[in-house]
Amino acid sequence: MPKTILITGPESSGKSTLAQYLSKAFNFDCINEYAREYLESAGHIYTQDDILSIAKGHFLLINQLPETSFFILDTYLLNLKIWSNYKYGYCHHWINEQLQKFKPAITFLLKPNIPWVEDPLRESPFERQIIFKIYEKELTELKWPYYIIDAQLIERNSQAEHILKEFLDLKLK
Repeated sequence: MPKTILITGPESSGKSTLAQYLSKAFNFDCINEYAREYLESAGHIYTQDDILSIAKGHFLLINQLPETSFFILDTYLLNLKIWSNYKYGYCHHWINEQLQKFKPAITFLLKPNIPWVEDPLRESPFERQIIFKIYEKELTELKWPYYIIDAQLIERNSQAEHILKEFLDLKLK
């Protein structure tokens, strides 16, 4: 497993924007949100079975990366677990098992305190704060190191960049 910098959080909280920004700022490869690629190619309607297919596709993609360098990860299995539980009341055991084995170097949890951006793949504009609390609970239970990114729009980039720079400086000492 490569050294991952995970960007996670509820829908329309700026994950992809921040992932791309950090990728450029630190010259790290960015692995885009696999669920978006899957759903855009397969159609926007999905079932619970699709969530497992998305999880396995994302897992395979990540596990082909070299272990020696850092990567920015625009969402991962945690997003799928939370969404599956929230939407269907169930998450496939395979996703839970993989999450127990995964440990990102650092995680940025994005607070949904920025305006909602309409998108055909997004479903829950009024439930983002509830879902954010679920993310906090899950990250705490997984014992993953995480930072909440709660600045407004462009300041989010600076907030995350500062934290990541300090983190990397510590890692390189």
